[in-house]
Amino acid sequence: MVTSQERQRTNLARMKEIMEEIESTTNDSDLIAELNELLRKPYSLSLKWHIIMFKSEVERSLRYLEDIRKEELKITSGKSRQRKEPKGGLKQVYYKSSEIPSAFKLDYCIVYDAEKNQYKWLKCSTPRNTRAKVFTIPISMIGEDKLQWSEEMKQKWGEDSIGQKELGERAINN
Repeated sequence: MVTSQERQRTNLARMKEIMEEIESTTNDSDLIAELNELLRKPYSLSLKWHIIMFKSEVERSLRYLEDIRKEELKITSGKSRQRKEPKGGLKQVYYKSSEIPSAFKLDYCIVYDAEKNQYKWLKCSTPRNTRAKVFTIPISMIGEDKLQWSEEMKQKWGEDSIGQKELGERAINN
C-alpha cells in the first residue's frame, strides 16, 4: 500500500519533470493541464506558507509562459514588429513596474534587494521568447519529500520568517 508521504514525493517529482518538459517543448497544453491537476492535491508534509509561495510562483511562471507562447505565435506568423527603445535608452534597474516600457516588460524580472529592503525590476539575462528557466524558482523549491525555501527564493523574496514561525507553531502544537 502506498503511503501519503510516498504519494507526495511521487507527485512532486512528477511536477518537476513536467516543468522541465514544458521548458523544452512547445506542445505543452496537456503538460500544463497535468501540472494544474497535481497542484490541486494536498501536500501535508510541507509548510502551508511554502505551498502558498510555490503555487504563486508556478502561477507566475505560467503567466510568463503564456506571454512567451504569444511571442512564439507572432514570430511563426510573421507579424512581429520592431520594438522602439525610449529616448535615453532602457535602464538596467527599475523600482516600479509602471516605469518599464510595455514593449520591454518581458525583458525584466522582479528580485529582492536586501540592502535597500525593497523589490526591484532587473533586466533579465535570458531572451524574452525563451522557455528555458521559466520554472527555475518552483523547481528549486521541490525537495526530496516536501516543498522548501530555496536559495533562489531567498534571493527573490528575502528570508523565510513566516515559514520559521509556522515551524515553531507546529513544534508547539505537536
